[in-house]
Parts: sequence; structure tokens; C-alpha cells
Amino acid sequence: MIITRAKEYCIKILSSSNCKKLPFHNLSHTQEVVEHAALIAKETSIDSEETEPIIIAAWFHDTGHSKTYFGHEEVSKELANEYLTSVGYDTKKIKIVLSCIDATKMPQHPSNLHAKVLCDADLFHIGTELFFCKKLLLRREWELEKIKTYSDKEWHKINLAFLEKHKFKTDYGQTVLEDMKLKNLEKVKTILSFY
Repeated sequence: MIITRAKEYCIKILSSSNCKKLPFHNLSHTQEVVEHAALIAKETSIDSEETEPIIIAAWFHDTGHSKTYFGHEEVSKELANEYLTSVGYDTKKIKIVLSCIDATKMPQHPSNLHAKVLCDADLFHIGTELFFCKKLLLRREWELEKIKTYSDKEWHKINLAFLEKHKFKTDYGQTVLEDMKLKNLEKVKTILSFY
């Protein structure tokens, strides 16, 4: 089955490269995105054949971190295209996989339902109680990657701005995840009120 083969291929990349050193964009994150993509697709009544390229895209979406941090989506698309072409995967479905990966670039701009599902799966955590834990992992990752070190106040301001601008793309995101995202936003505002 193509999903199993793609999963094994991506696990090798995510387990044996720079990805394994990343606190946030690692194998664990990818596994969560795959799980959430499957859940959102099911709740959106997308059939298994249509769900397949979304799940494959979820496995590949952060593999580009194995070679670069910035612009990793382009590398992820290259890795996906190369692998899927080599195993004779349907060219129309490859285009869907690539459009899904492309849509995860920030700010997200999905052009179809498949991509909307992956976008919401990728940022699923912001609509859960795990948001604060996950953002600490991302902050540590940015420090380790020498992107930037922020003061606590700066970091909370960045997260506030992100949550205020963000919009879930699927009905599932808007009806199930949005409520907790708004609660997280209010918590960030409360934290900032003490500075």
C-alpha cells in the first residue's frame, strides 16, 4: 500500500537527519499531523481514495527540514515528487500531494479542500490545550536553529499576533478547534497583561 511505503520512507528521513534534533518539527509532530489529517478528512466526509494524497502529503510535509530550515516546503515537495514518481504514483494525485505541502507555508493559502485539511492538521495544536507546551518546543527550536532568541514578553506578543490572524480552513477546524484557540488567545492576553 502506497501510504505504508511513503510512511516508511518518510520515517527514515525524519529519524536519521537534522529533523531528529528539532524539538518541534520532528517525527512526533509529523505523526500527529498524519493522525489529525485522517481525523479531519473523516469528519469532512472525504472518502479513503481522496484522503490518500492528504495522508501522503502529511508524511512528507516537513521532510525538507532534513536539508534546510527556511524554505523547507520546497525541499519537501521535491522529496515527495521524486519518491512518488519513482514508485509510479498517479500524476494527478502527486499534484494534490504537492499542493497540500505547498499550502502549509506560512501564511497558509490552501487552494483546495485537500490542502485545507492538511493546513488545519498542521496547526491542530493551536486549538487544543497542548498549545502552550507546543509553542515552548517551537521557541526552543528557533533558539537552537539560531533563528532568534526572544524575551518572554516578545514571545507572547508573537503568539498573540499569530492567533489573532489565524483562521482554520475546514468546517471541522472552525467548529471544533476554534473555541479552544480563542481560549488560548485569551490566556496569552492575560499573560501579557502582567508585563
